[in-house]
Order: sequence, then C-alpha cells, then structure tokens
Amino acid sequence: MTEAPARTPGTAAVPVVRPTDLPGVRTRLRDVTSDLAAGLNCLWLVTDAMVESGLADTLYREALAAAPVHVDVPAPARGTEPRSEPEPPPAAPGTGADDDGPGGDGRTGTGGRPEGDELPYLDLPDDGFDLDLGWTLDGGPPRLPAPRRDPGTTRRDPHGLTARLGDRLGVTPDQAVPALVARARGQRPVVGVRAWREHDGGQGAAALFRSLAAAVKEAGLPPGERPRLLVVARLGDLPEPLPDALRDGHGDTAVHWWWGVLGRLDTATAILSAPDHGHGAGRARDPLADRVRRAVRSETVVEICGPDLELARLLVLEWDGAQHTLADALGRCLAATGAPPPGECPPLRRIGALARPGTELRRAWSRGAVVSWEGRLRHHVAVWHPAAPADGTAPAPTADARARLAALVSQAQQRVLTPWIEEARQRLAARALGHLTRPVAAVVAEHAERPAAELRGDPERAFGELQVGELLGAHISGSLALPPDDARLLRLLVMARNVLSHRSVLYDRTLDDLCAELSRADLRAS
Repeated sequence: MTEAPARTPGTAAVPVVRPTDLPGVRTRLRDVTSDLAAGLNCLWLVTDAMVESGLADTLYREALAAAPVHVDVPAPARGTEPRSEPEPPPAAPGTGADDDGPGGDGRTGTGGRPEGDELPYLDLPDDGFDLDLGWTLDGGPPRLPAPRRDPGTTRRDPHGLTARLGDRLGVTPDQAVPALVARARGQRPVVGVRAWREHDGGQGAAALFRSLAAAVKEAGLPPGERPRLLVVARLGDLPEPLPDALRDGHGDTAVHWWWGVLGRLDTATAILSAPDHGHGAGRARDPLADRVRRAVRSETVVEICGPDLELARLLVLEWDGAQHTLADALGRCLAATGAPPPGECPPLRRIGALARPGTELRRAWSRGAVVSWEGRLRHHVAVWHPAAPADGTAPAPTADARARLAALVSQAQQRVLTPWIEEARQRLAARALGHLTRPVAAVVAEHAERPAAELRGDPERAFGELQVGELLGAHISGSLALPPDDARLLRLLVMARNVLSHRSVLYDRTLDDLCAELSRADLRAS
C-alpha cells in the first residue's frame, strides 16, 4: 500500500485518497493512540513497502501527533553510523594465543604484548622464604594476560538512540530515561522512534524498551502518569525475538501489526474516483446498465488487488473491463508497481487469518507476499500471476494462475450481480402471477421443489418464492405464459445464476446482455 500517486502505463491518474482517511487505517490509528493514552508502550510493525513509499512515516507522524506532549527522536546524523572494527592481524608464530610457542601451553609468549604491559622485575632476596606471587621468573620478565572484556558490555555510542534522546531532553545520555520518568508526572510524554532510520539492528530500541519499563516500575508510576514509547519498525529493523518478547512481557507494551488493516471498503474507496473508460465507455448506453458494469469492473479490481492500493489504482485505469484483456492488463500493472516477486513464499496451511502473521509467514508478510484480507489469508496476486517484462510481452499464465484469476473474477461478479438477480426474480414473479394458465396452487405444487411449510396455505406467496429455475420450468411446461421480454430476462437470470453458483465467469457478451435486460426490466411496469 502507498500514498504516492499511482504510476500507470496510461496518461490518466486516479485522484489519490489520503491513506489516513481510509476507514481501516483510521481504525488502526485509533487503536494505537488509545493504547498510548492508556499508558502502554506501542510497537507498530509495518511492511517494507510501507517504509519505501513513505506511508509508514505518515502513520508514525499521525500517531505521535495525537499525544499532547511528544518527543520525536531524530535520525542519526550522516556519517555517524557505527562502523565495524577491523579484525586484528593474525599473531606471528610463537606469539598467538592459539600457538604453542615458548611455554608450549598455548598462552601468550614473550613477544605478544606491548612494552607497557610488562610487570616490574622483582629482585627478591634469597632469605629462605618461598614467596609465590604466581609469576614465572624463568626466562625473563612476565607479561600480563590479555584484558578480558565482558561480552554483555558495549561501548556507549555517542550518536546512539539514547544519546539523541538525551539531546532532545537537554540532558546527558545517562539521564535521558530518568528525565522522562521525572517529567511524566505532569506531562506524560510519548517518545517516538522510527526504527528503520537507526543503524544498530534495533538494539537501541530494545534497550530503551527495557530501561524505560524498569525505571517506570521502580518509580511506581500508575498507567495514567507513565512516559510511553512509540516505535514503528519493519521486521528486519529489530532483533527477531523482540516483538514476541514484548507481547509476552509484563503487559506494559502493545504490539500492533499491519495485518488485516485494509479491507474491501478501503480499496473500493481508494479507486472510487477513477475515470470511467471501461469496456464500452463513451458509447450511448443507458445509465443503469453502465452502473452495473462499472460496479462489476470496480469489484473485480478490488477482489484481485486486495489491500494493495497502488496496484488497484493502476489496474482500474489500465483495464477496460473486458475479460479477454484482464490478464495482460494485470501483468503490465504488476510490472509497474514493483510488487513482491513470485519467489519463496510458504504455502498457506489454513484459510483463516489470526490477529498477527504466524512465525512461518512473517518474512513473506514483510515483503508483501502474504496478506490478511477480509479475515482470510491469501497470497499477493504477484506470487502466482506473471508480470509483463520490459518488452511488454507477458508470458502466458499457467493453468493454476488462470484458475485463480477466474475464481476471483467470479467472486466479484457474485457480489455485484447476485442482489440484482434476486431483485429481478422477485419482480418477475410478481408480474408472472398475471400470466398463469393454471391455478396458482397447482403450479406451486408441481414446480416448487422445496415449498416452505408456512406458505402452504398461501399459494400466491409461495409462488413469489419460486426460484428462477422453477419459474422457467413452469414457463416451458405451459403453466406460465410470459411475454417475450420477460421470458428472455428469465432465461438470462437462470444462466447467470447457474454460472455464478459454480464459481465460473460471466463473459463479456453475456454480462452485457444481462445488464441490458436488467435495465429494461426496471423500466417495465410491475
């Protein structure tokens, strides 16, 4: 998802809806700000594409600005990134710790230390006492062993996260966390960190979470008076165990994932203002038929693209709504968006999506290859559908890709057309009462496959519940003599319902005929 204007192979552009105006995004922002207001720290995990597009930065600023008192920790200055220390040169033979040189026991020999590390040579008197200082006097003055460094201690980075926080607060790095706790009683500041701008692998953020939690606990601050930490990060910006460790900790941190945030309404809203140049646009058509076609086209784009707003903006412009052009248009749009490549992506072992991606899916989620869409897991379309290469010659989709695409198109058509089909059936049944050639009770008894028990005493209401297939059977048998227009509509309704119920696709001519008949039926008297 992205807030930048969509790039399209065409010349038109979709007016971009601000991501923070979308209902799903507003809901997630409210969740984060509510947790901060309740005294909880927040870790908000976002995808790689969100950082690249600038959306993560926008969400961070919105969430931080909701706190009356907040501290935005700046990024490290250029040129202050920590550099890895070069490896020391290998020790010369006879001087290294791993070399059995003089002494033969693997310890440092006489030439392995600088002169400043020499112990004083003691000229001890021979007075009969055996004074053992642990020094070996044979062979010259002894040398100090290499100083040991505690592996848990690190040199404080003068440009690290805590140092920059201290600069913001006007205190030394050691006083940064105590200053936050001291100020919290009256101000309750929120400290904001964009982890993708740090260069320490998330160690600074992890340490800040720990030190702030310890200081708050020691001070005994209730939730309503605590300073809080807001960290927005990609998965790779933090130590791998940190999100689960914070979630399973002492209940002082809420972990939010960009997972299941966007739904059908969000994507539909994002493409709502797209110009209409779909299949048949510009020709003289009736408004109702055009409305149904536009609805089918928009819903198809939403169903295929899911929460990828940039891809949806491109496809709604590039695709003319015709079924035979969909695969090529989709391939061109996938090539233009930089969608996740169809590389390694774990299989989805279940359909339902939980509150956060499982451990085995997290890397794929971070790349945008797996999403939670309307409460269900699904692969991004780029995982299984080929993108068009630079020369514009798209490879032919595999049989699996064609089947997946057809299923999504069918689902979109079902969502749009099923209500229209049902409404047309009801109106057609009401008109058909005036065209019966037999008593209504006899027609219901002969053609209703499963009549409702409560309607057995009311044959007219029972006739109104006959399905399109049952109505067509009555018409074919002669029990119902429909006018030609209604008979043509009824046959189209039966065909459309049968196709959609088997998750097949209504192709262009059938869809055009159905839309035209629905429009004409609305203009006929009931």
